[in-house]
Amino acid sequence: MRAAVKSTLKFLTAPSWAGYVITPVNGLENVTTDAEIDAYVQKNTQTIFHPVGTAGMSPKGAKNGVVDPDLKVKKVAGVRVVDASVLPFVPSAHTQAPAYVVAERASDLIKAAYH
Repeated sequence: MRAAVKSTLKFLTAPSWAGYVITPVNGLENVTTDAEIDAYVQKNTQTIFHPVGTAGMSPKGAKNGVVDPDLKVKKVAGVRVVDASVLPFVPSAHTQAPAYVVAERASDLIKAAYH
């Protein structure tokens, strides 16, 4: 993260940004040392509110994971998880499309279970 902050500051202080980027904000304007950058990062880093992987999927019969490939919660009857939490990692794009894929798959699984 430190390297990312340094790179961003270098990029935004290029002459082509003169007049557009006036000054860093949120305390970054006074950050000069690695320790100050680390403190800034620790204070200001947060999720982008697209968490995934909190209910990991694993093979049926595996001891790890929360859900099986049919999105059924292991050791619980009648409960499925149908959201991005079953994804193993954050996609390199917005999580909306993968969440739709999970939902479409879940709808097929649920319909098949009742027909």
